[in-house]
Amino acid sequence: MMRHLFFMGSLILISGLSMAQSDRPAPSGDLLRILQNADAGSDFHMETDSLLVANYYKLLEKNKTVTGVPGYRIRIFSGSGLGAKEEQQRVRARFLSLYPDVDAYHVYDEPYFKVYVGDCRTESEAIKLYDRIKGDFPDLFLVPDYINLKKKEQQPSDP
Repeated sequence: MMRHLFFMGSLILISGLSMAQSDRPAPSGDLLRILQNADAGSDFHMETDSLLVANYYKLLEKNKTVTGVPGYRIRIFSGSGLGAKEEQQRVRARFLSLYPDVDAYHVYDEPYFKVYVGDCRTESEAIKLYDRIKGDFPDLFLVPDYINLKKKEQQPSDP
């Protein structure tokens, strides 16, 4: 499956580069459809599997909903049942009071209430945060996730 997506991506990239080198204006819109409906006079012909095309469009739709960039967070709480939502709120509030410099996120992933902390770009950054907070929150899990990028605060310039 990944091999097919890689192959499809490579074809799209190569065709985009070849079109960029021609005198014709670059096409806009759905590149896969443009490749499939190439001019009858061109030397290019592409046949695709219907499952590959369906997965291509699923991936495009999924990418429209993704916000953030790949990174890591640490799950400090996961619970379900009576009182889980209140416990989630207590754990998040306790974390924010102990570590006000680290963001905390509450998530409901049916049937679990969860609390994730941190916006770590790398695994090593996440491990440092893990080591920092493990004394206060013993049941931690490092989780790959899409994270928010923080804007670096402007440092005052030296006079």
